[in-house]
Amino acid sequence: MRIYIPERLQTERAPKGVKTPWLKGRATKWMVVRDWWVCIDGVWFLVPAGYIFNGSSIPWWLWWLFPPSFAPAWEASALHDWFYSHLYHQVSKTFADAAFRAVMLYDDAPEVVANVFHAAVSRFGKGGW
Repeated sequence: MRIYIPERLQTERAPKGVKTPWLKGRATKWMVVRDWWVCIDGVWFLVPAGYIFNGSSIPWWLWWLFPPSFAPAWEASALHDWFYSHLYHQVSKTFADAAFRAVMLYDDAPEVVANVFHAAVSRFGKGGW
């Protein structure tokens, strides 16, 4: 996949008590501050300002190694969560999972780490499909 991200993702902690039925777990919730655009193979995708995600959905007992805010997966997690929670009628799970890996690589994740994360979301990721 060819990835182009013209501007970095800007986030802040989400307000407490905000309803996010697509998120589970104890991780801190984050809100996208400004519309964020990602181009994948010439197709533009928008993660809108106000969207709330939780970083990487990693079991708490692995947070010592890969916390939910793990930098090489931060932007990939926001896009992946958006695909899973809101664009599941427009993109396939296979596409969403491959885009997750591709954005991690774009953000300089080591290939072995991107492959581990991709294997995890491919096997355990649950979206609207």
